[in-house]
Amino acid sequence: MDQPRPATLFTNGRVVTVDAEFSIQQAALVADGRIVATGSDAAVGALAPAHARRVDLGGRSLLPGFIDTHGHIALFGLDQLKVSLAGATTRAAILARLEAAVAHRAAGEWIVVMPIGEPPYFLDANAIRAAGEIPSLDELDAIAPHNPVYIQAPTNRVPNFAVLNSAALHAAGIGPGSDLSPHTRVLADADGRPTGIVEGAMQPIYNFDPLYQRVEQAAPRAGYDELRDGIAALAPQFIAHGTTTLLEAHLTSPEELRAYAELRAAGRLPLRIFYTFEIDFTRSLDEIRDFLRTVRFAANGGFGDDALRVCGVSIGLDGPYWHGAAVHDRPYPGPFGDTVDPGPLVARDHYDAILDLAADMNFRIHAEAAGRGSIGIALDAFERIDQRTPIRDKRYVLEHCEFPTREQIARCARLGVAATTSTNFVWGKGAEVYRERLGADDCAVAIPLRDWLDGGVPISQSTDWGPREAMFTLWQSLARQAGLTGEVIGPAQVITREEAIRAFTLNGAWALRMEHELGSIEAGKRGDLIVLDGDVMGCPTDELRDMTVDLTMIDGAIVHERS
Repeated sequence: MDQPRPATLFTNGRVVTVDAEFSIQQAALVADGRIVATGSDAAVGALAPAHARRVDLGGRSLLPGFIDTHGHIALFGLDQLKVSLAGATTRAAILARLEAAVAHRAAGEWIVVMPIGEPPYFLDANAIRAAGEIPSLDELDAIAPHNPVYIQAPTNRVPNFAVLNSAALHAAGIGPGSDLSPHTRVLADADGRPTGIVEGAMQPIYNFDPLYQRVEQAAPRAGYDELRDGIAALAPQFIAHGTTTLLEAHLTSPEELRAYAELRAAGRLPLRIFYTFEIDFTRSLDEIRDFLRTVRFAANGGFGDDALRVCGVSIGLDGPYWHGAAVHDRPYPGPFGDTVDPGPLVARDHYDAILDLAADMNFRIHAEAAGRGSIGIALDAFERIDQRTPIRDKRYVLEHCEFPTREQIARCARLGVAATTSTNFVWGKGAEVYRERLGADDCAVAIPLRDWLDGGVPISQSTDWGPREAMFTLWQSLARQAGLTGEVIGPAQVITREEAIRAFTLNGAWALRMEHELGSIEAGKRGDLIVLDGDVMGCPTDELRDMTVDLTMIDGAIVHERS
């Protein structure tokens, strides 16, 4: 990827090849951007040129670079430009962060702040609030009398709360009587004065609540420069955690692709990005047809190079279970004590017509489907298309896939459908959503990695909304812990360490139709490799969670090295 690529010889290590036998070798040689050989120190060392860089692994593990088949660099890159409250668990610490931000803002400029608590799931936010550590409206106004302050609610927890100062409340037209829906309310003190806390449905995604929309319409929207700079700020973090290839599967836009392309041209895109064009299903069929014709250059296998490639189109069917927006196979408890039975985000006949258009133009289709019901709708459409034109070689993709049935998994296997999911969902939702709201039967089969593999589908892993450390997600394949309680969710769905590594490497390459180029350490494949700071196959399971990446290589060039 346009960086110096001298030959590199890795020796004295645990080379986890992820080949068909999952062989563990001692050494590996990379030259001209590709893997030359693996084997013993003596055999591989004899092939190395005299000028090769030599890396003594000292018993550490060498793995293929991680392939994240559902990440969100562009979306979360914007968070890098907001004020962070990570580690600020007291009123004084929160106010100190805000005061420091105000010092660098002009009067009238909004200060948009990440949620209270520890990212990315902010599981401790309610505990911080219960301890009385949320700043009061008077305290917020004292440090920011001339700047609207908006502390956002967590995206992935509902119900939730946001915090605004008087300037922000005024800009959004919010007062004690501004409750515009049964699911949000502006908290007031005994005298009827707002406290600054707005609770209920304030999450910044999949949210059509009128009160939330007032705040979002008042707050400034990020422009193109912020989008590009956010990507540039966040992408190196993925590299530092061993991710060498990432799929932006949905919530995408042409502006995002433009930003990626600009960074690619400037040599500032350190990892491989695969990209989908998201179809706006709120548009008419004629408008969608025109859109697909415009981006038809990305049909027939995709468009781009090995650093940045558009690989298809995507369309969503439902939202998260947290929000009561996932399409299940029965009604289930919603986030506000109600019972919900949502339908898909898009009418089924419109959805089918959109997929028919995309299939007729030979696009590869990515369907976002979290719930059991939405998975069924997507598979029905895939099967109907397959009867007309076989799709096995196109390798359509199902994204999210929180609660597939074994019958649905068998349908995926028959169709050659690739599926991606994330055990980070278990960490973030396991206790409060999967167990408490959906119940024991569903909880036992949440994110069913075991069922996917036993059903013949090479499931691939992703970080999605969770921690950016791929090793954390890999550990969750084995631990399956609920972050709030530590309990094990769905122990029958635990997979082996070997399977967990495959899910984040070779299976990911298969999902991207790149298994002949990426995903394993085999001669002829691209030199996308990572060095971990320990023995990934021999260490205790819980040590996997905190294992760090000492070195990341893409195309034989070192793009990250821990000092």
